[in-house]
Amino acid sequence: MSVGIHQVLAGAAPRDAITNHALCARKVIRAMGFRSEVFADGAHLSRELPPDVMAHDQWDRVADVQDRAILHYSIHSDAFGHVLDRAARVALHYHNVTPPELMWRDAPHIAFDCMNGRLRLADLAGAVDMSVADSQFNAAELVDLGFPDPQVVGILRTSGVVVTHRRAAGGHPRLLFVGRGAPNKCQHDLVLAIAALRDIGVYANLRLIGSWGSNRGYLDRCQRLAEACGVQDQVHILNSVSDEDMAVEFAQADLFLCLSEHEGYGVPLVEAMEAGLPVVAYAAGAVPETVGTGGLLLDDKSPAMVAEAVAAVLDGALADRMAQGRATQLRLHSAAATTTRLQAFVQEFSTC
Repeated sequence: MSVGIHQVLAGAAPRDAITNHALCARKVIRAMGFRSEVFADGAHLSRELPPDVMAHDQWDRVADVQDRAILHYSIHSDAFGHVLDRAARVALHYHNVTPPELMWRDAPHIAFDCMNGRLRLADLAGAVDMSVADSQFNAAELVDLGFPDPQVVGILRTSGVVVTHRRAAGGHPRLLFVGRGAPNKCQHDLVLAIAALRDIGVYANLRLIGSWGSNRGYLDRCQRLAEACGVQDQVHILNSVSDEDMAVEFAQADLFLCLSEHEGYGVPLVEAMEAGLPVVAYAAGAVPETVGTGGLLLDDKSPAMVAEAVAAVLDGALADRMAQGRATQLRLHSAAATTTRLQAFVQEFSTC
């Protein structure tokens, strides 16, 4: 019987980037001739997922003593300790943990989990046999914590729904941001940017897509800010949407705007480039290596600076340069390139 190389997640849900990666990676690993299953912490496993995504306490029923595990780390989970005690070899795939200082004001409950997650991550440095990361930015954090020679793999994604129809020409520009509603994603800065755009004579609509989960306090703050700035009619909060609706949003947007303070990779940035959207983004975390020359990167995200940058991009002067940069970045983040890196890691992990 072939060795099993399984994946373990702190939680799993539809349209979640790590969950989608694990499901795609399972196909790659199985195609290499290994047995492979996806496990997730049973306390955070969505019922909307297929039944073959199993709770972590099913490990003993499914896995053999020689089987190996890849832990997908974005927050601490008891599922990791459960599998560490049972797997013959363990690797860690690091997706980054948000720095807690970005969360204390508006989401202290999440900040505490992030603080614990970063502390517990350091404990795993001597407990795993290999480590990989989504980005060089994430890999550098692992190096600082003493993890063994982290490789960069990237993120696999399911093929999205393709929408060919664009929004009719004319009307107000439509700016898009996709990401969970959370203080580190800085939706409040996006609201301020819309207000600053209005002040220089550009009336734009902002569409925010992503679940706000338990961050009701931060949602209230963003809504109050929009009202205080007089742009509540320009800010459209859509929460999480279906893959079909997401494709329409990308197709009908004029620009993707990201002012996040911390990104370990940034899947929506890649999706925006795939959709041919101009990107304006604050150069934080892994954003510069994800976007490269495929967008306009800002070192300053004061509202006035963002507004001037967005206005310049909407004017069309930078469109050709962005298109050339997008092609380069999309080759780097393509399914083929990411699969090749993943296969190399899995092959090495299978024999370490």
